[in-house]
Amino acid sequence: MDKSVDKRIEARYKNVIRHLDRTWHILDDTRVPLLKNVLSWLAHPDRDLKIIHVAGTNGKSSTVAMMTAIFQANGYTCGHFSSPSILSEREQIGINNTLITPKDFLRYYDEVVKCLKQHGLNFDQLTYFEYFTLISLLYFKAEHVDFVMFEAGLGGLRDATNAIDAPLMAVFTKISLDHQNIIGRNLTEIAEDESAIIKKGTVVINYAGQDMTVSRVLKQRTVTVGATLFEHTPDQIIIANTTPAGMDLIINGQSGYFLSMSGAFQAHNFSIVLQIKAALMTMGYDFTPEKSRDGLANVSMLGRMNYHADSNILFDAAHNVDGMNGLVSALNAWHLKIKPTLILGVLKDKDYHEMLDIIVPVVQRVITVTPNNKTRALHAEELAAEIIASYPNVDVEIASDATAAISLAMRVRESSQALIVVTGSFYTLSALQKDSRI
Repeated sequence: MDKSVDKRIEARYKNVIRHLDRTWHILDDTRVPLLKNVLSWLAHPDRDLKIIHVAGTNGKSSTVAMMTAIFQANGYTCGHFSSPSILSEREQIGINNTLITPKDFLRYYDEVVKCLKQHGLNFDQLTYFEYFTLISLLYFKAEHVDFVMFEAGLGGLRDATNAIDAPLMAVFTKISLDHQNIIGRNLTEIAEDESAIIKKGTVVINYAGQDMTVSRVLKQRTVTVGATLFEHTPDQIIIANTTPAGMDLIINGQSGYFLSMSGAFQAHNFSIVLQIKAALMTMGYDFTPEKSRDGLANVSMLGRMNYHADSNILFDAAHNVDGMNGLVSALNAWHLKIKPTLILGVLKDKDYHEMLDIIVPVVQRVITVTPNNKTRALHAEELAAEIIASYPNVDVEIASDATAAISLAMRVRESSQALIVVTGSFYTLSALQKDSRI
């Protein structure tokens, strides 16, 4: 293709992304019905896809990444829809870890806009996330993928992804307290919201370590709508060794497995992946241990225990209490000789006080940054003041931008052997990885 054409496509793509409505209609009961209508106008692309719909509080994207890698290693094509993005919005839509191109994105964006106009609606009546949801389904159908790993954005009931008809599977990672002001005040209410993705005829996969309160809600919904809960003897997963680069695992007594993602919580996510694979095998799909082992060793994803060995920096998007506990457990398991230097940026609508109580005691110093979210970010100065007030013995510095944060961390850490940890929010990672070129 002519380079001038490439540039025009890229320019138009960026312009479209820039003008998409970023509003989250999180309490609007009309959005999912609207999207159901749009899907019907688009000839129901979701009905032609084998969709594995993944919901939960933590671990969704990791589960999607692991299962996608195993599908690919076993010769299946797998579309993935996952959010949020870090370096490029196109990270949210891909096939076998290849991102959708700007040209393909625009092709299906134009198809959706044309459809809206034919039914008397304007392009701006759908939001950013709703467009990405619809575009992903059109793209996956056109590319004839074998499976789709389809990650819910926020909760289940009012999430745009819930507009699809009954998926092949409804998968639940660990459900815990988060977004209480949006999807539920307690575990029961949150589980009820998440459980809305369970539909008639769907096979339900539930994380084996799920809170009993949550499991009761999911089981009740399964029975009520006529779905099937997959019964599976829990796999025995033993972590034989763990480093920032990944973990050696023993699975049901078999050694030789390496997961290229670190943190004990990733082993819990992998237990969900093993359930998905077992359920698919009962449906007649083939997976060989050797190919699955290869897939496991080649899982890669930005922002979830993403370790850069050359600079000794760990990026992890721990953005709530549960995620921060998982990160700290991993740091403790590595028995680091020097306490890490922490680059931290959080959102003001999160329980960041408890997050600080978890992470600050295990680090040498904190460099605060402002996440890349104008409306929800807690400013670096405010975060620094909170830490200084509660932890007077911890060194705290403020970075004016991402590049300054990385440069400062590398300069003040004791040696290159001292780990730098970047965490607190996807928006923190987005700013750091885009601006610092790490």
